[in-house]
Amino acid sequence: FEKGLCVIDARYILEIARKISADIISLEIMDGTLVMIEGGTSKFKLNGIPVENYPEISFALGQKRFNFKTKILSDIVEQIAFACSDKETRPALTGVNLAAHDKKLHVNATDSYRLASKLIDLDEDLNFNITVPSKHLMEVHRSLSGHDNVDVAIDNQKIAFLFDNTVIETRLIEDAYPDTSRLIPQSFSQTLEVSAKDLLSAIDRSSFIKSDGKNVVKMAIDKDEVTITSSSQEIGSSYDSIKVINFSGEPLKISCSGKYLSDAIKAIRNDRVRLSFNGELKPIIITKPDDNTLLQLISPVRSYN
Repeated sequence: FEKGLCVIDARYILEIARKISADIISLEIMDGTLVMIEGGTSKFKLNGIPVENYPEISFALGQKRFNFKTKILSDIVEQIAFACSDKETRPALTGVNLAAHDKKLHVNATDSYRLASKLIDLDEDLNFNITVPSKHLMEVHRSLSGHDNVDVAIDNQKIAFLFDNTVIETRLIEDAYPDTSRLIPQSFSQTLEVSAKDLLSAIDRSSFIKSDGKNVVKMAIDKDEVTITSSSQEIGSSYDSIKVINFSGEPLKISCSGKYLSDAIKAIRNDRVRLSFNGELKPIIITKPDDNTLLQLISPVRSYN
Protein backbone atom coordinates (compact mmCIF):
# COMPACT_ATOMS: atom_id res chain seq x y z
CA PHE A 1 0.00 0.00 0.00
CA GLU A 2 1.37 3.40 -0.97
CA LYS A 3 -0.11 6.82 -0.31
CA GLY A 4 -1.32 8.75 -3.30
CA LEU A 5 -4.00 11.04 -4.68
CA CYS A 6 -6.40 10.62 -7.53
CA VAL A 7 -9.79 12.00 -8.60
CA ILE A 8 -12.28 9.72 -10.36
CA ASP A 9 -15.72 10.50 -11.69
CA ALA A 10 -18.11 9.26 -8.97
CA ARG A 11 -20.58 7.82 -11.48
CA TYR A 12 -18.06 5.35 -12.85
CA ILE A 13 -16.50 4.23 -9.58
CA LEU A 14 -19.97 3.60 -8.11
CA GLU A 15 -20.99 1.61 -11.17
CA ILE A 16 -17.87 -0.53 -10.88
CA ALA A 17 -18.33 -1.05 -7.12
CA ARG A 18 -21.92 -2.22 -7.65
CA LYS A 19 -21.16 -4.65 -10.46
CA ILE A 20 -17.74 -6.07 -9.76
CA SER A 21 -17.87 -9.65 -8.40
CA ALA A 22 -15.13 -9.39 -5.77
CA ASP A 23 -14.93 -8.70 -2.05
CA ILE A 24 -11.64 -6.80 -2.40
CA ILE A 25 -10.62 -4.45 -5.19
CA SER A 26 -7.27 -2.82 -5.89
CA LEU A 27 -6.58 0.61 -7.34
CA GLU A 28 -3.40 1.69 -9.08
CA ILE A 29 -2.48 5.05 -10.57
CA MET A 30 -0.65 4.06 -13.71
CA ASP A 31 0.22 7.19 -15.62
CA GLY A 32 -0.65 10.57 -14.18
CA THR A 33 -4.44 10.43 -14.14
CA LEU A 34 -5.01 6.90 -15.52
CA VAL A 35 -6.41 4.65 -12.78
CA MET A 36 -6.59 0.85 -12.98
CA ILE A 37 -9.18 -0.97 -10.85
CA GLU A 38 -8.98 -4.76 -10.48
CA GLY A 39 -11.19 -7.25 -8.66
CA GLY A 40 -11.79 -10.93 -9.30
CA THR A 41 -11.59 -11.49 -13.05
CA SER A 42 -12.49 -7.87 -13.88
CA LYS A 43 -10.16 -5.06 -14.80
CA PHE A 44 -11.02 -1.42 -15.55
CA LYS A 45 -8.96 1.55 -16.63
CA LEU A 46 -10.52 4.93 -15.93
CA ASN A 47 -9.36 8.36 -17.01
CA GLY A 48 -9.12 10.41 -13.86
CA ILE A 49 -9.05 14.16 -13.24
CA PRO A 50 -5.89 16.10 -12.29
CA VAL A 51 -5.80 16.47 -8.49
CA GLU A 52 -4.93 20.15 -8.73
CA ASN A 53 -8.28 20.81 -10.46
CA TYR A 54 -10.25 19.50 -7.47
CA PRO A 55 -11.51 22.31 -5.22
CA GLU A 56 -10.23 22.76 -1.67
CA ILE A 57 -12.90 21.71 0.82
CA SER A 58 -12.99 22.85 4.42
CA PHE A 59 -14.56 20.35 6.79
CA ALA A 60 -14.61 22.83 9.68
CA LEU A 61 -17.89 22.10 11.43
CA GLY A 62 -20.42 24.73 12.48
CA GLN A 63 -20.78 25.81 16.11
CA LYS A 64 -24.40 24.66 16.37
CA ARG A 65 -24.09 20.95 17.12
CA PHE A 66 -26.87 18.56 18.08
CA ASN A 67 -28.05 14.99 17.66
CA PHE A 68 -30.97 14.12 15.40
CA LYS A 69 -33.10 10.98 15.41
CA THR A 70 -32.91 9.36 11.98
CA LYS A 71 -36.68 8.85 12.16
CA ILE A 72 -37.14 12.64 12.12
CA LEU A 73 -35.07 12.95 8.96
CA SER A 74 -36.99 10.07 7.36
CA ASP A 75 -40.31 11.81 8.07
CA ILE A 76 -39.01 15.08 6.63
CA VAL A 77 -37.93 13.40 3.39
CA GLU A 78 -40.97 11.15 2.97
CA GLN A 79 -43.70 13.56 4.10
CA ILE A 80 -42.34 17.00 3.20
CA ALA A 81 -39.51 17.11 0.64
CA PHE A 82 -41.64 15.93 -2.31
CA ALA A 83 -43.45 19.30 -2.29
CA CYS A 84 -40.27 21.23 -3.20
CA SER A 85 -39.98 22.84 -6.60
CA ASP A 86 -37.72 21.32 -9.26
CA LYS A 87 -37.29 24.67 -11.02
CA GLU A 88 -34.21 26.77 -10.30
CA THR A 89 -35.95 30.09 -11.05
CA ARG A 90 -36.74 30.45 -7.32
CA PRO A 91 -33.87 28.69 -5.53
CA ALA A 92 -35.46 28.88 -2.06
CA LEU A 93 -38.37 26.73 -3.22
CA THR A 94 -36.03 23.88 -4.23
CA GLY A 95 -35.18 23.35 -0.56
CA VAL A 96 -36.78 22.29 2.70
CA ASN A 97 -37.02 25.05 5.30
CA LEU A 98 -36.12 24.00 8.87
CA ALA A 99 -36.90 26.51 11.62
CA ALA A 100 -36.25 25.51 15.24
CA HIS A 101 -37.29 27.35 18.40
CA ASP A 102 -39.00 26.58 21.73
CA LYS A 103 -38.20 22.85 21.40
CA LYS A 104 -40.17 22.68 18.14
CA LEU A 105 -38.95 22.12 14.60
CA HIS A 106 -41.12 23.71 11.91
CA VAL A 107 -40.55 22.02 8.55
CA ASN A 108 -41.95 23.43 5.29
CA ALA A 109 -41.66 22.75 1.57
CA THR A 110 -43.56 24.38 -1.28
CA ASP A 111 -43.44 24.83 -5.03
CA SER A 112 -46.00 27.72 -4.78
CA TYR A 113 -48.87 25.42 -5.86
CA ARG A 114 -48.76 23.11 -2.86
CA LEU A 115 -47.33 23.16 0.65
CA ALA A 116 -46.21 20.40 2.99
CA SER A 117 -45.80 21.43 6.62
CA LYS A 118 -44.84 19.44 9.73
CA LEU A 119 -44.32 20.34 13.38
CA ILE A 120 -41.85 18.11 15.25
CA ASP A 121 -41.10 18.02 18.98
CA LEU A 122 -37.40 18.30 19.88
CA ASP A 123 -35.55 17.22 23.01
CA GLU A 124 -33.28 20.28 22.86
CA ASP A 125 -34.14 23.98 22.71
CA LEU A 126 -32.49 24.77 19.38
CA ASN A 127 -32.63 28.03 17.49
CA PHE A 128 -32.00 28.20 13.73
CA ASN A 129 -33.77 28.93 10.45
CA ILE A 130 -32.18 27.30 7.39
CA THR A 131 -33.15 26.00 3.97
CA VAL A 132 -31.50 22.76 2.84
CA PRO A 133 -31.53 21.58 -0.82
CA SER A 134 -34.11 18.78 -0.98
CA LYS A 135 -32.01 16.53 -3.22
CA HIS A 136 -29.18 16.59 -0.67
CA LEU A 137 -31.55 15.70 2.18
CA MET A 138 -32.69 12.72 0.14
CA GLU A 139 -29.08 11.60 -0.38
CA VAL A 140 -28.42 11.82 3.37
CA HIS A 141 -31.62 9.87 4.05
CA ARG A 142 -30.49 7.05 1.76
CA SER A 143 -27.06 6.96 3.41
CA LEU A 144 -28.47 6.70 6.94
CA SER A 145 -30.13 3.31 6.48
CA GLY A 146 -29.45 1.21 9.58
CA HIS A 147 -28.60 4.17 11.84
CA ASP A 148 -30.82 5.38 14.69
CA ASN A 149 -29.17 8.77 15.17
CA VAL A 150 -27.06 11.28 13.27
CA ASP A 151 -25.01 14.23 14.51
CA VAL A 152 -25.71 17.55 12.81
CA ALA A 153 -23.57 20.70 12.65
CA ILE A 154 -24.81 24.02 11.26
CA ASP A 155 -23.19 27.35 10.48
CA ASN A 156 -24.35 30.30 8.39
CA GLN A 157 -23.50 28.68 5.06
CA LYS A 158 -23.63 24.90 5.40
CA ILE A 159 -25.01 21.91 7.23
CA ALA A 160 -23.08 18.70 7.94
CA PHE A 161 -24.39 15.25 8.87
CA LEU A 162 -21.95 12.99 10.74
CA PHE A 163 -22.29 9.23 11.34
CA ASP A 164 -19.73 6.44 11.70
CA ASN A 165 -16.65 7.85 9.94
CA THR A 166 -18.70 9.71 7.33
CA VAL A 167 -19.38 13.42 6.88
CA ILE A 168 -22.01 14.57 4.35
CA GLU A 169 -21.93 18.32 3.96
CA THR A 170 -24.00 20.67 1.82
CA ARG A 171 -24.28 24.39 1.37
CA LEU A 172 -27.48 26.03 2.54
CA ILE A 173 -29.74 27.97 0.18
CA GLU A 174 -29.16 31.65 0.91
CA ASP A 175 -32.38 33.07 -0.60
CA ALA A 176 -35.00 34.09 1.96
CA TYR A 177 -37.73 31.51 2.43
CA PRO A 178 -41.31 32.81 2.04
CA ASP A 179 -43.63 33.06 5.05
CA THR A 180 -45.85 30.06 4.39
CA SER A 181 -47.81 30.32 7.65
CA ARG A 182 -50.03 33.02 6.16
CA LEU A 183 -51.27 30.52 3.55
CA ILE A 184 -52.88 28.23 6.15
CA PRO A 185 -56.50 29.11 7.06
CA GLN A 186 -57.52 29.08 10.71
CA SER A 187 -61.15 28.09 10.08
CA PHE A 188 -63.11 26.26 7.40
CA SER A 189 -66.60 26.30 5.92
CA GLN A 190 -66.57 22.60 4.96
CA THR A 191 -64.74 19.54 6.29
CA LEU A 192 -64.73 16.05 4.81
CA GLU A 193 -63.51 12.79 6.29
CA VAL A 194 -63.03 9.80 3.99
CA SER A 195 -61.07 6.58 3.65
CA ALA A 196 -57.59 7.40 2.33
CA LYS A 197 -57.47 4.09 0.43
CA ASP A 198 -60.84 4.69 -1.27
CA LEU A 199 -59.96 8.22 -2.36
CA LEU A 200 -56.50 7.20 -3.60
CA SER A 201 -57.99 4.34 -5.61
CA ALA A 202 -60.57 6.61 -7.23
CA ILE A 203 -57.89 9.16 -8.17
CA ASP A 204 -55.62 6.42 -9.52
CA ARG A 205 -58.36 5.03 -11.75
CA SER A 206 -58.70 8.45 -13.43
CA SER A 207 -54.96 9.19 -13.65
CA PHE A 208 -54.68 8.39 -17.37
CA ILE A 209 -57.34 11.01 -18.25
CA LYS A 210 -55.10 13.99 -18.92
CA SER A 211 -55.54 17.35 -20.57
CA ASP A 212 -52.34 19.20 -21.55
CA GLY A 213 -50.44 16.46 -19.72
CA LYS A 214 -52.22 17.02 -16.39
CA ASN A 215 -54.84 14.96 -14.60
CA VAL A 216 -57.41 17.30 -13.06
CA VAL A 217 -60.01 15.67 -10.81
CA LYS A 218 -63.33 17.30 -10.02
CA MET A 219 -64.94 16.43 -6.70
CA ALA A 220 -68.62 16.93 -5.94
CA ILE A 221 -69.09 16.53 -2.19
CA ASP A 222 -72.17 16.18 -0.02
CA LYS A 223 -73.02 14.41 3.25
CA ASP A 224 -73.41 10.99 1.57
CA GLU A 225 -70.74 10.62 -1.11
CA VAL A 226 -67.90 12.16 -3.06
CA THR A 227 -68.08 11.81 -6.83
CA ILE A 228 -64.74 12.07 -8.62
CA THR A 229 -64.75 12.88 -12.33
CA SER A 230 -62.06 13.66 -14.87
CA SER A 231 -62.33 14.55 -18.55
CA SER A 232 -60.24 15.27 -21.61
CA GLN A 233 -61.33 16.12 -25.14
CA GLU A 234 -58.56 13.92 -26.55
CA ILE A 235 -58.99 10.87 -24.27
CA GLY A 236 -62.48 10.79 -22.78
CA SER A 237 -63.85 10.89 -19.24
CA SER A 238 -64.09 8.93 -15.99
CA TYR A 239 -66.59 8.78 -13.13
CA ASP A 240 -66.17 7.32 -9.66
CA SER A 241 -67.75 7.70 -6.23
CA ILE A 242 -66.79 6.90 -2.64
CA LYS A 243 -68.68 6.93 0.64
CA VAL A 244 -68.35 9.79 3.10
CA ILE A 245 -67.37 9.01 6.70
CA ASN A 246 -68.20 12.53 7.91
CA PHE A 247 -69.00 15.86 6.25
CA SER A 248 -69.98 19.26 7.60
CA GLY A 249 -71.01 22.38 5.68
CA GLU A 250 -72.79 23.09 2.44
CA PRO A 251 -72.32 20.76 -0.59
CA LEU A 252 -69.26 21.68 -2.61
CA LYS A 253 -67.74 21.21 -6.05
CA ILE A 254 -63.99 21.71 -6.39
CA SER A 255 -61.22 20.76 -8.84
CA CYS A 256 -57.54 20.10 -8.24
CA SER A 257 -54.49 18.25 -9.56
CA GLY A 258 -54.98 14.51 -9.16
CA LYS A 259 -51.24 14.02 -8.66
CA TYR A 260 -50.96 16.69 -5.98
CA LEU A 261 -53.96 15.32 -4.11
CA SER A 262 -52.62 11.77 -4.34
CA ASP A 263 -49.15 12.83 -3.13
CA ALA A 264 -50.67 14.70 -0.19
CA ILE A 265 -52.85 11.77 0.92
CA LYS A 266 -49.92 9.32 0.72
CA ALA A 267 -47.77 11.65 2.82
CA ILE A 268 -50.40 11.73 5.59
CA ARG A 269 -49.93 7.95 6.06
CA ASN A 270 -53.24 7.30 7.79
CA ASP A 271 -56.32 5.15 7.12
CA ARG A 272 -58.58 8.20 7.18
CA VAL A 273 -57.90 11.70 5.91
CA ARG A 274 -59.63 15.01 6.54
CA LEU A 275 -60.02 17.50 3.71
CA SER A 276 -60.95 21.04 4.78
CA PHE A 277 -62.30 23.72 2.44
CA ASN A 278 -63.34 27.36 2.24
CA GLY A 279 -65.21 27.22 -1.06
CA GLU A 280 -64.19 26.14 -4.54
CA LEU A 281 -61.36 28.65 -5.12
CA LYS A 282 -59.55 28.51 -1.75
CA PRO A 283 -56.76 26.06 -0.85
CA ILE A 284 -57.57 22.49 0.19
CA ILE A 285 -56.04 21.38 3.51
CA ILE A 286 -55.35 17.66 4.03
CA THR A 287 -54.62 16.34 7.55
CA LYS A 288 -55.24 13.39 9.82
CA PRO A 289 -58.67 13.67 11.45
CA ASP A 290 -57.16 13.97 14.95
CA ASP A 291 -53.73 15.50 14.30
CA ASN A 292 -52.79 18.83 12.71
CA THR A 293 -49.01 18.57 13.26
CA LEU A 294 -48.70 17.31 9.66
CA LEU A 295 -50.50 19.37 7.04
CA GLN A 296 -50.70 19.27 3.26
CA LEU A 297 -52.08 22.21 1.27
CA ILE A 298 -52.90 22.18 -2.43
CA SER A 299 -54.28 24.95 -4.61
CA PRO A 300 -57.54 24.28 -6.44
CA VAL A 301 -57.84 24.50 -10.21
CA ARG A 302 -60.47 26.66 -11.84
CA SER A 303 -62.60 24.32 -13.91
CA TYR A 304 -64.97 25.09 -16.74
CA ASN A 305 -67.93 22.80 -17.27
